[in-house]
Amino acid sequence: MSNGKPSAQAGFSLVETVAAMGILALAAIPLLQITTDANRNAASLETRLLARTVAENEMARAMATRIVLDAGVVTGQETQMGRTFNWVRTTTPAQVGQLQNLRIDVRPAESKQVLASLVSLKYIPKNLTGAPAPADQEGAQ
Repeated sequence: MSNGKPSAQAGFSLVETVAAMGILALAAIPLLQITTDANRNAASLETRLLARTVAENEMARAMATRIVLDAGVVTGQETQMGRTFNWVRTTTPAQVGQLQNLRIDVRPAESKQVLASLVSLKYIPKNLTGAPAPADQEGAQ
């Protein structure tokens, strides 16, 4: 039975406590590195997703027009969630009734690295250009 006095053997010694804290610190360092890398990767993925959204928006605008786009390079700028992106649309020459090649590249405003790139073909049939139908076809209807 105990007499109410603490025993000299109760608890951990200072050496044991310091050793346990050292082991815990060695285990925590890789966990902090993993967390930092995960946050960095998440930020990079978010930027790429926003760049892809910019590319899809510009491609949708280009595809929605009922005219053949001018051949060459057109540039623009768009902001998504407070981040500014520069886009470049490259278009091949075409006429009504032909396929037109469109390519859109998107970069962050402060970088030259392409984060998103889309390629598509655009076709404008002759009867959808908004021009009036020839006179011989109007009479047949």
